[in-house]
Amino acid sequence: MKQQYLAGNMTINNTLRRGVLKLHTAVTGRQILSCLNELNRTQWLSKTELMDLQRAKLKKLLNYAYKFVPYYQRIFDQAGFHPDDINHDPTAFHKLPILTKSLIRENFSELQTTEPKLRKQLSEVTTSGSSGQPLLFLQDNAYRDNVTADIQRHLGWAGWKMGQLHAYLWGSNFEETTEHYLRTHLIDWEWNRFLTNAYTLTEEKMAAFAEKVKRQNPRILFGYASNLLWFAQHVRKQPDLKITFDGIISSAEVLPDEFRQVIEETFKCKVLNRYGTKELGGIACECEVQNGLHVSAENNLVEILKDGKTAQPGETGSIIVTNLNNLGMPFIRYSIGDEAAWDDEKECICGRSSPRLKSVEGRIVEKFVTRDGRASWAGFAGDGYSSLFTQPSIKQFQIIQESMDNITIRLVKDGEIPSSLLQRIEKTFQKAFGENISVEFEFPDHISVLPSGKHQYAISNINHSGNPDQQSH
Repeated sequence: MKQQYLAGNMTINNTLRRGVLKLHTAVTGRQILSCLNELNRTQWLSKTELMDLQRAKLKKLLNYAYKFVPYYQRIFDQAGFHPDDINHDPTAFHKLPILTKSLIRENFSELQTTEPKLRKQLSEVTTSGSSGQPLLFLQDNAYRDNVTADIQRHLGWAGWKMGQLHAYLWGSNFEETTEHYLRTHLIDWEWNRFLTNAYTLTEEKMAAFAEKVKRQNPRILFGYASNLLWFAQHVRKQPDLKITFDGIISSAEVLPDEFRQVIEETFKCKVLNRYGTKELGGIACECEVQNGLHVSAENNLVEILKDGKTAQPGETGSIIVTNLNNLGMPFIRYSIGDEAAWDDEKECICGRSSPRLKSVEGRIVEKFVTRDGRASWAGFAGDGYSSLFTQPSIKQFQIIQESMDNITIRLVKDGEIPSSLLQRIEKTFQKAFGENISVEFEFPDHISVLPSGKHQYAISNINHSGNPDQQSH
Protein backbone atom coordinates (compact mmCIF):
# COMPACT_ATOMS: atom_id res chain seq x y z
CA MET A 1 0.00 0.00 0.00
CA LYS A 2 2.79 2.41 0.92
CA GLN A 3 4.58 1.78 -2.37
CA GLN A 4 1.35 2.28 -4.31
CA TYR A 5 0.73 5.56 -2.46
CA LEU A 6 4.26 6.81 -3.10
CA ALA A 7 4.05 5.86 -6.78
CA GLY A 8 0.70 7.62 -7.13
CA ASN A 9 1.96 10.71 -5.33
CA MET A 10 5.04 10.79 -7.59
CA THR A 11 2.84 10.61 -10.68
CA ILE A 12 0.75 13.54 -9.44
CA ASN A 13 3.87 15.60 -8.67
CA ASN A 14 5.42 14.86 -12.06
CA THR A 15 2.19 15.77 -13.85
CA LEU A 16 2.02 19.02 -11.89
CA ARG A 17 5.65 19.84 -12.66
CA ARG A 18 5.18 19.19 -16.37
CA GLY A 19 2.06 21.35 -16.32
CA VAL A 20 3.92 24.20 -14.63
CA LEU A 21 6.82 23.78 -17.07
CA LYS A 22 4.42 24.03 -20.02
CA LEU A 23 2.82 27.11 -18.47
CA HIS A 24 6.24 28.64 -17.85
CA THR A 25 7.30 28.09 -21.46
CA ALA A 26 3.98 29.47 -22.73
CA VAL A 27 4.27 32.64 -20.63
CA THR A 28 7.93 33.24 -21.49
CA GLY A 29 7.65 32.17 -25.12
CA ARG A 30 10.40 29.58 -24.63
CA GLN A 31 10.36 26.37 -26.66
CA ILE A 32 12.40 23.99 -24.51
CA LEU A 33 9.98 21.06 -24.60
CA SER A 34 9.40 21.27 -28.35
CA CYS A 35 13.19 21.51 -28.87
CA LEU A 36 13.66 18.43 -26.68
CA ASN A 37 11.04 16.49 -28.63
CA GLU A 38 12.74 17.49 -31.89
CA LEU A 39 16.21 16.50 -30.68
CA ASN A 40 14.90 13.16 -29.48
CA ARG A 41 13.46 12.65 -32.97
CA THR A 42 16.45 13.79 -35.01
CA GLN A 43 18.97 11.68 -33.10
CA TRP A 44 17.55 8.66 -34.92
CA LEU A 45 17.79 10.15 -38.42
CA SER A 46 20.03 8.45 -40.94
CA LYS A 47 23.43 10.03 -41.50
CA THR A 48 22.26 11.49 -44.81
CA GLU A 49 19.12 12.94 -43.23
CA LEU A 50 21.06 14.39 -40.31
CA MET A 51 23.66 16.02 -42.55
CA ASP A 52 20.87 17.43 -44.77
CA LEU A 53 19.29 18.95 -41.65
CA GLN A 54 22.62 20.42 -40.57
CA ARG A 55 23.27 21.93 -44.02
CA ALA A 56 19.80 23.49 -44.07
CA LYS A 57 20.40 25.10 -40.67
CA LEU A 58 23.86 26.25 -41.78
CA LYS A 59 22.43 27.87 -44.90
CA LYS A 60 19.79 29.65 -42.82
CA LEU A 61 22.48 30.90 -40.43
CA LEU A 62 24.76 32.13 -43.22
CA ASN A 63 21.93 33.93 -45.02
CA TYR A 64 20.82 35.57 -41.78
CA ALA A 65 24.35 36.62 -40.84
CA TYR A 66 24.93 38.17 -44.27
CA LYS A 67 21.67 40.09 -44.08
CA PHE A 68 21.67 41.26 -40.44
CA VAL A 69 25.17 41.03 -38.94
CA PRO A 70 27.63 43.77 -40.03
CA TYR A 71 30.77 41.80 -39.15
CA TYR A 72 29.82 38.91 -41.43
CA GLN A 73 28.67 41.21 -44.23
CA ARG A 74 32.20 42.61 -44.26
CA ILE A 75 34.01 39.29 -43.74
CA PHE A 76 31.99 37.42 -46.37
CA ASP A 77 32.68 40.12 -48.96
CA GLN A 78 36.40 40.20 -48.10
CA ALA A 79 36.58 36.41 -48.46
CA GLY A 80 34.70 36.47 -51.78
CA PHE A 81 32.00 34.30 -50.22
CA HIS A 82 28.22 34.33 -50.62
CA PRO A 83 25.85 32.02 -48.65
CA ASP A 84 24.52 30.57 -51.91
CA ASP A 85 28.02 29.31 -52.75
CA ILE A 86 27.59 26.25 -50.51
CA ASN A 87 24.67 25.06 -52.66
CA HIS A 88 27.05 23.94 -55.41
CA ASP A 89 30.32 23.80 -53.44
CA PRO A 90 30.07 22.93 -49.73
CA THR A 91 33.85 23.47 -49.36
CA ALA A 92 33.35 27.18 -50.12
CA PHE A 93 32.42 27.49 -46.44
CA HIS A 94 36.10 26.97 -45.62
CA LYS A 95 36.92 30.31 -47.27
CA LEU A 96 35.62 32.00 -44.14
CA PRO A 97 38.32 32.96 -41.62
CA ILE A 98 38.47 31.45 -38.14
CA LEU A 99 36.69 33.47 -35.46
CA THR A 100 38.77 33.92 -32.30
CA LYS A 101 38.07 35.35 -28.87
CA SER A 102 40.19 38.40 -29.65
CA LEU A 103 38.20 39.04 -32.84
CA ILE A 104 34.95 38.78 -30.86
CA ARG A 105 36.20 41.37 -28.38
CA GLU A 106 37.39 43.70 -31.12
CA ASN A 107 34.15 43.40 -33.13
CA PHE A 108 31.64 42.89 -30.32
CA SER A 109 29.06 45.42 -31.58
CA GLU A 110 29.39 44.39 -35.23
CA LEU A 111 28.80 40.72 -34.35
CA GLN A 112 25.33 41.47 -33.01
CA THR A 113 22.21 41.23 -35.14
CA THR A 114 20.69 44.49 -36.34
CA GLU A 115 17.20 42.95 -36.53
CA PRO A 116 15.18 44.90 -33.90
CA LYS A 117 12.84 42.03 -32.98
CA LEU A 118 15.65 39.58 -32.21
CA ARG A 119 17.78 42.18 -30.43
CA LYS A 120 15.08 42.39 -27.74
CA GLN A 121 15.72 38.72 -26.85
CA LEU A 122 19.46 39.06 -26.34
CA SER A 123 20.99 38.56 -22.91
CA GLU A 124 24.60 38.85 -21.81
CA VAL A 125 26.59 35.80 -20.77
CA THR A 126 30.23 35.52 -19.74
CA THR A 127 32.31 32.41 -20.22
CA SER A 128 34.33 30.96 -17.36
CA GLY A 129 37.55 32.36 -18.78
CA SER A 130 39.35 29.02 -18.87
CA SER A 131 41.78 30.54 -21.38
CA GLY A 132 42.56 33.25 -18.86
CA GLN A 133 40.41 35.58 -20.95
CA PRO A 134 36.70 35.60 -20.04
CA LEU A 135 34.51 36.19 -23.06
CA LEU A 136 31.35 38.28 -23.03
CA PHE A 137 28.78 37.28 -25.64
CA LEU A 138 25.04 37.53 -26.32
CA GLN A 139 22.54 34.73 -26.73
CA ASP A 140 18.97 34.58 -28.02
CA ASN A 141 16.02 32.43 -26.98
CA ALA A 142 16.54 29.78 -29.66
CA TYR A 143 20.09 29.23 -28.48
CA ARG A 144 19.08 28.98 -24.81
CA ASP A 145 16.19 26.63 -25.54
CA ASN A 146 18.30 24.24 -27.60
CA VAL A 147 21.13 24.24 -25.05
CA THR A 148 18.71 23.30 -22.26
CA ALA A 149 16.98 20.70 -24.42
CA ASP A 150 20.29 19.11 -25.40
CA ILE A 151 21.24 18.71 -21.73
CA GLN A 152 17.93 16.94 -21.11
CA ARG A 153 18.53 14.71 -24.14
CA HIS A 154 21.94 13.71 -22.78
CA LEU A 155 20.40 13.02 -19.38
CA GLY A 156 18.04 10.69 -21.24
CA TRP A 157 21.03 8.83 -22.66
CA ALA A 158 22.13 8.25 -19.06
CA GLY A 159 18.73 6.77 -18.24
CA TRP A 160 16.77 9.82 -17.05
CA LYS A 161 13.03 10.03 -17.73
CA MET A 162 11.00 13.23 -17.78
CA GLY A 163 9.92 14.14 -14.25
CA GLN A 164 12.47 11.86 -12.59
CA LEU A 165 14.47 13.34 -9.72
CA HIS A 166 18.12 14.06 -10.55
CA ALA A 167 21.01 15.75 -8.76
CA TYR A 168 23.88 18.06 -9.68
CA LEU A 169 27.36 18.51 -8.22
CA TRP A 170 27.83 21.73 -10.11
CA GLY A 171 29.05 25.30 -9.75
CA SER A 172 26.81 28.15 -8.73
CA ASN A 173 27.51 31.86 -8.42
CA PHE A 174 28.51 33.07 -4.98
CA GLU A 175 26.27 36.11 -5.32
CA GLU A 176 22.89 36.29 -7.01
CA THR A 177 19.91 38.59 -6.96
CA THR A 178 16.66 37.59 -5.30
CA GLU A 179 15.03 37.44 -8.73
CA HIS A 180 17.70 35.08 -10.03
CA TYR A 181 17.47 32.94 -6.89
CA LEU A 182 13.68 32.56 -7.20
CA ARG A 183 13.83 31.87 -10.93
CA THR A 184 16.55 29.25 -10.47
CA HIS A 185 14.62 27.45 -7.73
CA LEU A 186 11.41 27.49 -9.77
CA ILE A 187 13.23 25.93 -12.72
CA ASP A 188 14.88 23.35 -10.43
CA TRP A 189 11.43 22.42 -9.12
CA GLU A 190 9.95 22.21 -12.62
CA TRP A 191 12.68 19.82 -13.77
CA ASN A 192 12.69 17.98 -10.41
CA ARG A 193 16.37 18.43 -9.63
CA PHE A 194 18.57 19.71 -6.81
CA LEU A 195 22.10 21.10 -6.76
CA THR A 196 25.01 21.24 -4.35
CA ASN A 197 27.47 24.02 -5.11
CA ALA A 198 30.74 22.40 -6.22
CA TYR A 199 32.60 25.67 -5.71
CA THR A 200 32.17 25.62 -1.94
CA LEU A 201 32.29 21.92 -1.08
CA THR A 202 33.52 20.79 2.34
CA GLU A 203 33.52 17.33 3.86
CA GLU A 204 30.48 18.41 5.89
CA LYS A 205 28.61 19.59 2.78
CA MET A 206 29.56 16.42 0.94
CA ALA A 207 28.20 14.38 3.83
CA ALA A 208 24.97 16.40 3.78
CA PHE A 209 24.72 15.87 0.01
CA ALA A 210 25.21 12.13 0.47
CA GLU A 211 22.46 11.98 3.09
CA LYS A 212 20.10 13.93 0.82
CA VAL A 213 20.86 11.58 -2.06
CA LYS A 214 20.25 8.55 0.16
CA ARG A 215 16.98 10.03 1.43
CA GLN A 216 15.54 11.29 -1.88
CA ASN A 217 17.08 8.68 -4.22
CA PRO A 218 17.73 10.68 -7.43
CA ARG A 219 18.39 8.32 -10.31
CA ILE A 220 20.80 10.50 -12.31
CA LEU A 221 23.84 12.49 -11.15
CA PHE A 222 25.49 15.27 -13.19
CA GLY A 223 28.78 16.88 -12.17
CA TYR A 224 32.45 17.71 -12.60
CA ALA A 225 34.75 14.69 -12.86
CA SER A 226 36.82 15.66 -9.82
CA ASN A 227 33.77 16.20 -7.61
CA LEU A 228 32.18 12.96 -8.78
CA LEU A 229 35.37 11.16 -7.80
CA TRP A 230 35.41 12.90 -4.42
CA PHE A 231 31.77 11.91 -3.85
CA ALA A 232 32.57 8.31 -4.81
CA GLN A 233 35.49 8.25 -2.37
CA HIS A 234 33.24 9.65 0.37
CA VAL A 235 30.58 7.00 -0.25
CA ARG A 236 33.14 4.19 -0.30
CA LYS A 237 34.18 5.19 3.22
CA GLN A 238 30.53 4.94 4.35
CA PRO A 239 29.31 1.44 3.36
CA ASP A 240 25.97 1.98 5.08
CA LEU A 241 25.05 4.71 2.54
CA LYS A 242 24.48 2.15 -0.26
CA ILE A 243 23.97 4.85 -2.91
CA THR A 244 23.46 3.86 -6.54
CA PHE A 245 22.34 5.67 -9.69
CA ASP A 246 20.89 4.65 -13.03
CA GLY A 247 23.47 6.82 -14.78
CA ILE A 248 25.99 9.62 -14.25
CA ILE A 249 27.18 12.39 -16.59
CA SER A 250 30.60 13.97 -16.16
CA SER A 251 31.08 17.35 -17.82
CA ALA A 252 33.33 20.46 -17.92
CA GLU A 253 36.48 18.49 -17.07
CA VAL A 254 38.37 15.73 -18.82
CA LEU A 255 37.28 12.36 -17.40
CA PRO A 256 40.36 10.15 -16.81
CA ASP A 257 39.81 6.40 -17.13
CA GLU A 258 40.83 5.84 -13.51
CA PHE A 259 38.18 8.36 -12.33
CA ARG A 260 35.51 6.66 -14.41
CA GLN A 261 36.40 3.22 -13.04
CA VAL A 262 36.13 4.29 -9.39
CA ILE A 263 32.88 6.20 -9.93
CA GLU A 264 31.23 3.39 -11.89
CA GLU A 265 32.27 0.71 -9.39
CA THR A 266 30.98 2.80 -6.49
CA PHE A 267 27.58 3.73 -7.89
CA LYS A 268 26.95 0.58 -10.01
CA CYS A 269 26.20 2.47 -13.22
CA LYS A 270 27.81 3.90 -16.34
CA VAL A 271 29.46 7.32 -16.40
CA LEU A 272 28.94 9.21 -19.66
CA ASN A 273 31.51 11.79 -20.69
CA ARG A 274 30.10 15.10 -21.98
CA TYR A 275 31.85 18.03 -23.66
CA GLY A 276 30.49 21.55 -24.01
CA THR A 277 31.20 25.23 -23.53
CA LYS A 278 29.15 28.17 -22.32
CA GLU A 279 29.29 29.96 -25.65
CA LEU A 280 28.29 26.90 -27.70
CA GLY A 281 26.29 24.70 -25.33
CA GLY A 282 26.63 20.93 -25.51
CA ILE A 283 29.01 19.92 -28.27
CA ALA A 284 29.23 16.15 -27.79
CA CYS A 285 28.34 13.41 -25.32
CA GLU A 286 28.82 9.70 -24.94
CA CYS A 287 25.81 7.46 -25.32
CA GLU A 288 25.15 4.32 -23.31
CA VAL A 289 27.65 2.40 -25.48
CA GLN A 290 30.51 4.69 -24.33
CA ASN A 291 32.28 4.47 -27.68
CA GLY A 292 33.15 8.08 -28.48
CA LEU A 293 31.22 11.30 -27.95
CA HIS A 294 28.27 11.92 -30.30
CA VAL A 295 28.35 15.45 -31.71
CA SER A 296 25.10 17.40 -31.30
CA ALA A 297 25.06 17.93 -35.06
CA GLU A 298 21.63 19.57 -35.00
CA ASN A 299 23.05 22.41 -32.89
CA ASN A 300 26.73 22.64 -33.80
CA LEU A 301 28.79 22.03 -36.91
CA VAL A 302 32.15 20.75 -35.71
CA GLU A 303 35.40 20.82 -37.66
CA ILE A 304 38.78 19.48 -36.53
CA LEU A 305 41.71 21.17 -38.26
CA LYS A 306 45.31 20.03 -38.32
CA ASP A 307 47.66 22.67 -39.75
CA GLY A 308 44.65 24.39 -41.30
CA LYS A 309 43.37 21.26 -43.04
CA THR A 310 40.65 18.77 -42.12
CA ALA A 311 42.09 16.22 -39.69
CA GLN A 312 41.81 12.53 -40.47
CA PRO A 313 40.08 10.13 -38.02
CA GLY A 314 42.31 9.60 -35.02
CA GLU A 315 44.40 12.69 -35.81
CA THR A 316 44.32 15.36 -33.09
CA GLY A 317 43.60 18.91 -34.19
CA SER A 318 41.98 22.20 -33.20
CA ILE A 319 38.23 22.20 -32.58
CA ILE A 320 36.39 24.74 -34.77
CA VAL A 321 32.65 25.09 -34.17
CA THR A 322 29.78 26.88 -35.87
CA ASN A 323 26.74 27.20 -33.64
CA LEU A 324 23.59 26.80 -35.73
CA ASN A 325 21.07 28.39 -33.34
CA ASN A 326 22.35 31.71 -31.98
CA LEU A 327 21.32 34.14 -34.73
CA GLY A 328 21.51 37.04 -32.28
CA MET A 329 25.31 36.82 -32.17
CA PRO A 330 26.48 34.14 -34.59
CA PHE A 331 29.68 32.23 -33.93
CA ILE A 332 30.79 30.99 -37.36
CA ARG A 333 33.97 28.86 -37.50
CA TYR A 334 34.82 29.70 -33.91
CA SER A 335 38.06 28.41 -32.37
CA ILE A 336 37.39 27.16 -28.84
CA GLY A 337 41.05 26.62 -27.98
CA ASP A 338 40.64 22.89 -27.26
CA GLU A 339 41.78 19.92 -29.30
CA ALA A 340 40.10 16.66 -30.25
CA ALA A 341 40.21 13.75 -32.68
CA TRP A 342 37.46 12.13 -34.73
CA ASP A 343 36.56 8.54 -34.05
CA ASP A 344 36.36 6.16 -36.98
CA GLU A 345 33.57 6.66 -39.50
CA LYS A 346 31.65 3.54 -38.52
CA GLU A 347 28.24 4.29 -37.04
CA CYS A 348 27.76 3.59 -33.35
CA ILE A 349 25.89 0.39 -32.48
CA CYS A 350 23.44 2.51 -30.45
CA GLY A 351 21.80 3.45 -33.77
CA ARG A 352 22.60 7.17 -33.68
CA SER A 353 24.32 8.33 -36.85
CA SER A 354 25.92 11.56 -35.59
CA PRO A 355 29.72 11.84 -35.96
CA ARG A 356 31.73 10.96 -32.85
CA LEU A 357 34.75 12.51 -31.17
CA LYS A 358 37.31 9.95 -30.05
CA SER A 359 38.93 12.21 -27.48
CA VAL A 360 38.88 15.80 -26.25
CA GLU A 361 41.84 17.56 -24.73
CA GLY A 362 40.98 20.63 -22.67
CA ARG A 363 42.71 23.24 -20.58
CA ILE A 364 44.25 22.51 -17.23
CA VAL A 365 42.30 23.58 -14.16
CA GLU A 366 43.45 22.86 -10.63
CA LYS A 367 41.70 22.58 -7.29
CA PHE A 368 41.81 25.33 -4.65
CA VAL A 369 41.51 24.67 -0.92
CA THR A 370 40.74 26.99 1.99
CA ARG A 371 41.87 27.22 5.59
CA ASP A 372 38.44 26.03 6.83
CA GLY A 373 38.70 22.80 4.82
CA ARG A 374 36.72 23.67 1.74
CA ALA A 375 37.93 22.30 -1.58
CA SER A 376 36.85 24.09 -4.72
CA TRP A 377 37.16 23.33 -8.40
CA ALA A 378 39.26 26.29 -9.53
CA GLY A 379 36.85 26.95 -12.37
CA PHE A 380 34.92 29.07 -9.86
CA ALA A 381 37.50 31.81 -10.43
CA GLY A 382 36.17 32.20 -13.93
CA ASP A 383 32.62 30.91 -13.68
CA GLY A 384 31.64 32.37 -10.33
CA TYR A 385 33.32 35.74 -10.81
CA SER A 386 33.96 35.99 -14.53
CA SER A 387 32.55 39.53 -14.64
CA LEU A 388 35.46 40.68 -12.48
CA PHE A 389 37.88 39.91 -15.28
CA THR A 390 35.64 40.82 -18.22
CA GLN A 391 36.85 44.40 -18.13
CA PRO A 392 38.30 46.62 -20.89
CA SER A 393 41.42 47.20 -18.78
CA ILE A 394 42.21 43.46 -18.36
CA LYS A 395 43.53 41.49 -21.34
CA GLN A 396 44.33 38.25 -19.50
CA PHE A 397 44.45 36.85 -15.99
CA GLN A 398 45.96 34.04 -13.96
CA ILE A 399 45.25 33.08 -10.35
CA ILE A 400 47.84 31.30 -8.22
CA GLN A 401 47.13 29.88 -4.78
CA GLU A 402 50.56 30.09 -3.16
CA SER A 403 49.30 28.78 0.19
CA MET A 404 46.05 28.61 2.12
CA ASP A 405 46.70 32.20 3.21
CA ASN A 406 48.09 33.70 0.01
CA ILE A 407 46.59 34.29 -3.44
CA THR A 408 48.49 35.92 -6.30
CA ILE A 409 46.45 37.40 -9.13
CA ARG A 410 48.35 38.15 -12.32
CA LEU A 411 46.72 40.65 -14.68
CA VAL A 412 47.90 41.70 -18.12
CA LYS A 413 46.82 45.32 -18.48
CA ASP A 414 45.13 47.00 -21.40
CA GLY A 415 45.56 50.54 -20.14
CA GLU A 416 45.21 51.39 -16.48
CA ILE A 417 43.18 49.12 -14.18
CA PRO A 418 41.03 51.23 -11.81
CA SER A 419 41.99 50.86 -8.15
CA SER A 420 38.29 50.36 -7.37
CA LEU A 421 38.30 47.20 -9.54
CA LEU A 422 41.41 45.85 -7.79
CA GLN A 423 39.73 46.46 -4.42
CA ARG A 424 36.61 44.67 -5.64
CA ILE A 425 38.67 41.68 -6.80
CA GLU A 426 40.51 41.56 -3.47
CA LYS A 427 37.31 41.68 -1.41
CA THR A 428 35.69 39.05 -3.61
CA PHE A 429 38.52 36.57 -3.10
CA GLN A 430 38.62 37.29 0.62
CA LYS A 431 34.93 36.49 0.74
CA ALA A 432 35.55 33.19 -1.06
CA PHE A 433 38.72 32.12 0.77
CA GLY A 434 38.53 33.90 4.11
CA GLU A 435 38.85 37.49 5.24
CA ASN A 436 42.41 36.99 6.50
CA ILE A 437 43.96 35.79 3.26
CA SER A 438 46.50 37.97 1.52
CA VAL A 439 45.74 38.93 -2.08
CA GLU A 440 48.68 40.21 -4.09
CA PHE A 441 48.61 41.57 -7.63
CA GLU A 442 51.23 41.21 -10.34
CA PHE A 443 51.11 42.96 -13.71
CA PRO A 444 53.22 41.05 -16.27
CA ASP A 445 53.39 42.08 -19.92
CA HIS A 446 52.19 38.61 -20.90
CA ILE A 447 51.37 35.23 -19.37
CA SER A 448 53.26 32.30 -20.85
CA VAL A 449 51.51 29.17 -22.05
CA LEU A 450 52.46 25.62 -21.09
CA PRO A 451 54.71 23.53 -23.36
CA SER A 452 51.53 21.99 -24.76
CA GLY A 453 50.44 25.44 -25.91
CA LYS A 454 47.56 25.55 -23.41
CA HIS A 455 47.02 28.39 -20.99
CA GLN A 456 46.75 27.51 -17.30
CA TYR A 457 44.65 30.24 -15.73
CA ALA A 458 44.34 28.68 -12.24
CA ILE A 459 47.33 27.21 -10.42
CA SER A 460 47.55 25.76 -6.93
CA ASN A 461 50.95 25.30 -5.30
CA ILE A 462 49.41 23.33 -2.44
CA ASN A 463 49.84 19.56 -2.28
CA HIS A 464 46.32 18.01 -2.28
CA SER A 465 46.57 14.55 -0.83
CA GLY A 466 43.73 12.17 -1.59
CA ASN A 467 42.11 14.25 -4.33
CA PRO A 468 42.98 14.87 -7.98
CA ASP A 469 45.49 17.66 -8.52
CA GLN A 470 44.89 18.65 -12.09
CA GLN A 471 41.76 18.65 -14.17
CA SER A 472 40.96 19.88 -17.62
CA HIS A 473 38.11 21.89 -18.97
